[in-house]
Amino acid sequence: MTTSTLTDAAGRTIREQDHVGGTTSGRYQTTITGPVVQLGKGKAKVRVTNRPTYTGDRPGNADDVWISDDRLFLIHPATERRFVGYRTPDGHVWRQANVQRVLWEAPMVPKRYESTDLRGMYGADLQPVWEDVKARTAERLAAAQARAQAFLEGAALIYDLPQDHELDPGRGDARKLLERLAGEAYTGAYPRTVPWALLMDEGDLIEFLTDLAGVMREADRFATLSGRGQARRILDGLEKTCGTWRAIAEAQHAHNTAPGPDTDTTA
Repeated sequence: MTTSTLTDAAGRTIREQDHVGGTTSGRYQTTITGPVVQLGKGKAKVRVTNRPTYTGDRPGNADDVWISDDRLFLIHPATERRFVGYRTPDGHVWRQANVQRVLWEAPMVPKRYESTDLRGMYGADLQPVWEDVKARTAERLAAAQARAQAFLEGAALIYDLPQDHELDPGRGDARKLLERLAGEAYTGAYPRTVPWALLMDEGDLIEFLTDLAGVMREADRFATLSGRGQARRILDGLEKTCGTWRAIAEAQHAHNTAPGPDTDTTA
């Protein structure tokens, strides 16, 4: 039996393609995160994105796992962030072509593959690719632009007023205030670059920042040895480090907020 919505353990509505986290039940309990690909009665099928290793007993990336709603937690709604597909070790991105049938568009040829084919070629060494939904950002930027324009027009009107030696000092202060407000109108219009870092505890956050600093030091060392800039190497290193720590942060957050096996979630 399928349904259009589901409620997670915290009472929040979950829909297909939402980014969720949860803990599987049974002997080999595993915390996973990923998009919802199907909703059932009291459960959701989640496509694994945070486990790039496959052990046989536990699910790996590209596996689909059913999780009961009392063990499920919303991370991002699909209206804010959507799952695109997986990046393979050769750098290609395999996009999901059909959600429930789990077909993947080949990046170089017009062909679709089953998940078993993808796993046969790359194992679970598949890095998830997400994208922020641009519509919300565009709406925020449009609203910010409108506010900024209104402030600047007000400042221009004050500037064009006839000279008055008594009122000019106050007018100057008002104009500066409006110009400052115009600049501040864009604050918050852009989404946070690494909002998932707020999910980390102090120890993980320090390790994450240390890894980022290590990427920069390593690139600087190569630049010194080779005499060439390492911009591409830095970018690739930063992207890989952020991707690894994002999976850790979101998986740990889902694990920390998941109810225990004896928790009564019916109250």
